Amino acid sequence: MFKRILIATHGTEGAKKAESYAIGLAREFGAEIHGLYVIHKDLGSLVGIEWLHNSHVRMEFYRHAESEFNRRAEEVLEAFRELATGIEVTPAIRVGDPVEVIADEARNKGADLIIIGGSSNGRSEEYKAKVSLKKLSKIAPCPVLIANNTSMISAREVVWSLARQIKN
Repeated sequence: MFKRILIATHGTEGAKKAESYAIGLAREFGAEIHGLYVIHKDLGSLVGIEWLHNSHVRMEFYRHAESEFNRRAEEVLEAFRELATGIEVTPAIRVGDPVEVIADEARNKGADLIIIGGSSNGRSEEYKAKVSLKKLSKIAPCPVLIANNTSMISAREVVWSLARQIKN
């Protein structure tokens, strides 16, 4: 049923639940996974901070911030690849509006399913952009599965649930 799954992850509790769903479904259907970490386009707004009035300092600060975001993204995607042992995982880091990037990446990779995490119960130690689920569901080229923070259900239960939603 699924050959290509796109998982949008960023290391939070909700994203880790989505990772579990993606791994379970990929194992069940022999699917490949495209792991996506989106760095919000507003990263560039960090350079507007008043004390960064010198252009050289501003660019150095921007490069440092960009480097740290990329380092964190690589760590999260590598941890996911290690979790998904035996499954083909293609990682990608993109900058932009999270909803648009997720939908574009799903379209470009020919994804059959997008999986994202639901909101986490706690506050993340990092800045994470909220994804507009309503907007994503309208522009996504395939079904979107939101992994909430309830107990893990089986891959078969997920598929039956998706089938019922698609049918309606």
